[in-house]
Amino acid sequence: MAYLQQYEIYLTLGALAIALICIIFTAIAVASAAGWKRKMKRWTSIHSSADLEEVYARTLKQVDQLRQEVAQVQSDMQELREQVRRKISTAKIVRYNAFADTGSDLSFSVALLDDYADGVVISSIYGRDESRTYAKPVASGTSSYTLTEEEQTVIHGESMTAPVKRSTRV
Repeated sequence: MAYLQQYEIYLTLGALAIALICIIFTAIAVASAAGWKRKMKRWTSIHSSADLEEVYARTLKQVDQLRQEVAQVQSDMQELREQVRRKISTAKIVRYNAFADTGSDLSFSVALLDDYADGVVISSIYGRDESRTYAKPVASGTSSYTLTEEEQTVIHGESMTAPVKRSTRV
């Protein structure tokens, strides 16, 4: 007994150290258990029985449905792209002086075309006494009607370098 009394302080400190280590391990175990509890709660929120095979099968089914929906959306987008190409993309206009005796560029030609150069070209010829407006259908950049130089210029998107001066009257 005397032998133990001599080491009593060391034994007490050792027991305290072991108890402190046990308390630390217990705290770590409780925190880890809380983490696992949260994970299990998440799994059970996916499905009440948390059957992993069933969850996996349902997930695969949902992925297949999403793939089908993505394919449908891509198909719809392609159709929309084609429809957009068939809409008027940009209105082009050329103004010019149709007659030598008029003062400014009051005549014009407007091309309303889609991406395939289909649409209509509208021309307005301004004269001192009267103005006339013409509309001609355009298919693939050409028309079944005779096109003036200005109409051809506006259809093909070229810029006119010099104003056109004409001496004809309407």
